Amino acid sequence: VTTLGPGNRLGIWTIGCPHRCFNCSNPELWNDDAEKDISLSELVSVFKDKKSTTDGVTITGGEPFYQVEELFLLLGILRQLEYSDILVYTGYKYEFIKETFAHVLEQIDVLVDGLYDDSLNNDVGQKGSANQRCIILNSELIDKYNDFDTKKRSRQNFVANGKIISVGIPTKCIYK
Repeated sequence: VTTLGPGNRLGIWTIGCPHRCFNCSNPELWNDDAEKDISLSELVSVFKDKKSTTDGVTITGGEPFYQVEELFLLLGILRQLEYSDILVYTGYKYEFIKETFAHVLEQIDVLVDGLYDDSLNNDVGQKGSANQRCIILNSELIDKYNDFDTKKRSRQNFVANGKIISVGIPTKCIYK
């Protein structure tokens, strides 16, 4: 994907989310769904195949920290395969994650934190709402992410299993 961080990225969506934000772009990922489970070994084969054409990895959801131990294992595998630029979107605040899941945070290069707030969706940048923060934990990526908060939003559409999947940060929905 090219709509969830700079460059060509592998996108990983996690299942399960306790936040249930109003007008969430992925409500289909709120509840656990065993049919959508993918083993880490399946993911490893994809990671190995795509390494040469990938500029980074984006992990979103759902809520990635909802499955914190699996997230930690996944991040470890990405590091073993020498992926750099791992971006994670979470509804939790950085301060909470730093206090509660510091061992996981050490494996993340960039964190977008905070609950999605539909009233603060200003249609700008690659975060859902203005209250969310892009926290660069790996200083080597500062230049790469210099336009993250201002970059024009875009969408990518894919066909998978007979369904259209739209990827990107959605613009604000206005209901009349």
